[in-house]
Amino acid sequence: MNRSKLAVVSMLAAAAVFALVACSEDTENPLGTTTPVPAEDTSTAANQGDTSDPEPTGPDITNGKQKFKGLGCSGCHNIDSSKLVGPGLAGISAKSDKYIRTSITDPAAELVDGYANLMPSTFANLKESDIDDLVAYLKTLN
Repeated sequence: MNRSKLAVVSMLAAAAVFALVACSEDTENPLGTTTPVPAEDTSTAANQGDTSDPEPTGPDITNGKQKFKGLGCSGCHNIDSSKLVGPGLAGISAKSDKYIRTSITDPAAELVDGYANLMPSTFANLKESDIDDLVAYLKTLN
């Protein structure tokens, strides 16, 4: 056998022996190598028994926009000044958050001149976070 064949056969034999040792059931770490394991971070709230949800970071404008379309708001209100069933929303960003929230949850509380109270009262049953998101989205409109 020439040298190159002998080297290949020797390497294959060594690999086979290594595979057998590594697959052995009684050997946890046949080569004695170690993998570093990061130390536990004891400074986090989770390690101190706090399992509450993370604090919200504020309203989600993207969700507000999706709610505006998904709940049918866009079927009655244009985001410009043109009238549909309800008034257009141009300039709504100048109104207070409280005014916008009340307009969503209690539409009869303050009607825009020239409009009847046709808005469903079911929006009062929305989750507070969804109402916050809707208000935040509406505040982005000019």
